[in-house]
Amino acid sequence: MRHPSRFLRCLGVTAAAATAMITLMPQAAVAAVVLDDGVVLQSTTGTDHLVTADRPAWAAAAVHSTSNYNISLFDQWGGWLTSSYGYGFNRSEFVAVNSHLSPLASYEARTSTSYGPAVAHTQWRQSHTTTTLPYPANDGVTGPSDPDLAFAALGSTQVVSVSDIHLKAGEAFWVDTAPDTLFFLLESNPYDSTTRLRTRHQHATAGVVRTAQGCTLYRANHSGVHGLLMVADAAPVTTTPPGGTAVALHRYDPARPYTCPQRNFPGPTPPGV
Repeated sequence: MRHPSRFLRCLGVTAAAATAMITLMPQAAVAAVVLDDGVVLQSTTGTDHLVTADRPAWAAAAVHSTSNYNISLFDQWGGWLTSSYGYGFNRSEFVAVNSHLSPLASYEARTSTSYGPAVAHTQWRQSHTTTTLPYPANDGVTGPSDPDLAFAALGSTQVVSVSDIHLKAGEAFWVDTAPDTLFFLLESNPYDSTTRLRTRHQHATAGVVRTAQGCTLYRANHSGVHGLLMVADAAPVTTTPPGGTAVALHRYDPARPYTCPQRNFPGPTPPGV
């Protein structure tokens, strides 16, 4: 885990904010299980989950298993919309919905595997926060409390986290992680309705401009509300004190196109380099 729990505490991530309900499902597959916002369900077979997008926000349904689980999204009438699959054992899959552009609706998030029973954790998360990307006022980064940084965080008890962020076309920022690991930038083309649904495979490298110094530079291709999504390729676990992972975001400086300001995070990066 790149950034241990003490950095989440620096960001004010409390035990209450990091903890979700974990419900144990019976061995047999259960159809039409209501999956509320923020709840993590544990099952041993593929399950149909009823989820609801009831706010204008980015949202995602995600599943993690040591086996090879996939997740598909259907509309409320049972029509297939999209699927996330192909990442293999001990990986997470997600399907995301942009309810800033799509009508508020209920969906069926269906998990499945062809490898027999195995423990799977499934979660539906809607964004309840908007991340603001500061305009840097200083040269260099002092650490987790630096006012020039924004953050995306995933509690250790969670499968997925989502936050909204307003970006204009061409705006860019650095994230201190490699693409298609922990962090994903979700983006819809407002003129293409097919981009209102996104999967892990579709957004593995979405918005990626380049990597440098252990960081990834992301750029928005369209103006609008984008999503910051984090997912762990690990099962949820409760820790004492509450833990998790955080990545730091820093607005891009075109005068230093290949310099990641927070490349030493959580340590400081001196000015002028």
